[in-house]
Amino acid sequence: MADLLIFGVLWVVFSVLGELGVSAWGHNFYYYTASTQALDGLSASVFLFRFLTPIFVFVVLMLIFIPLRARRRSRDSVVRGKGARFNATYVTIWVTLSLAVNLLFFVHPTTSAAEQMFKEMSPQAEQHDLVVDVVARQWQWFFSYPQYGIQNALNANGNNVLYLPVNRPVEFVLRSYDPNHPYAVGLDVIHSFWIPAFGEKMDVIPGETRYMVATPTKIASTETNPEVRVQCAEVCGPGHPYMYATVHIVSDAAFKQWVKQQLKAGN
Repeated sequence: MADLLIFGVLWVVFSVLGELGVSAWGHNFYYYTASTQALDGLSASVFLFRFLTPIFVFVVLMLIFIPLRARRRSRDSVVRGKGARFNATYVTIWVTLSLAVNLLFFVHPTTSAAEQMFKEMSPQAEQHDLVVDVVARQWQWFFSYPQYGIQNALNANGNNVLYLPVNRPVEFVLRSYDPNHPYAVGLDVIHSFWIPAFGEKMDVIPGETRYMVATPTKIASTETNPEVRVQCAEVCGPGHPYMYATVHIVSDAAFKQWVKQQLKAGN
């Protein structure tokens, strides 16, 4: 009984310390967040860590505590007999709690997050979205804005660039260079569209059109934070590490001004 009491006290103390650590540093689980989707992912991560901290402490403490307290010392007499006993109550509680925890995580954040994603991509939610067509090719990204007549967004140096207005949902229409696409000249490979600050990515596969929705929440750019960039996250050949594009998240007024500049430049 004394060992049980000591174990319980240690478990509570270290669990509380772990929870304080999660509360203090949980916002760093995602290095930088600049979209509502990244904030949702961060919230899910903090929820999992907070819930799993007492379980982790219990398992680790048990692995350390039991060998230390139950070890045989040199002065102890050797008792012959069964070396192990089956505790049905302990096993039943452990299996039941494990099943309950797994079911909980299946419901939230897994199912709840999926429901939120489907809701964001529903026809009703997309009525006011900015649509950006994204085409991946070894080893470049091409961005077009069909709602504004911009066929290929370029910066002053002639490099591909992605401009997004803050607080406006964006629907990315993702394609890998494909003979069936009007911009295509040949068959390309699998790429992966990833903006680290948005906390999500999507594979870009030849012959398929895929969609990803994000809502930027901060005015930022690649120059101010490297997490705000488009990066290929699928090994696609020797130029893969350099397959990135700069991103600018700007105010609505600045975005409209940029659109005028792009149209004037004939992009």
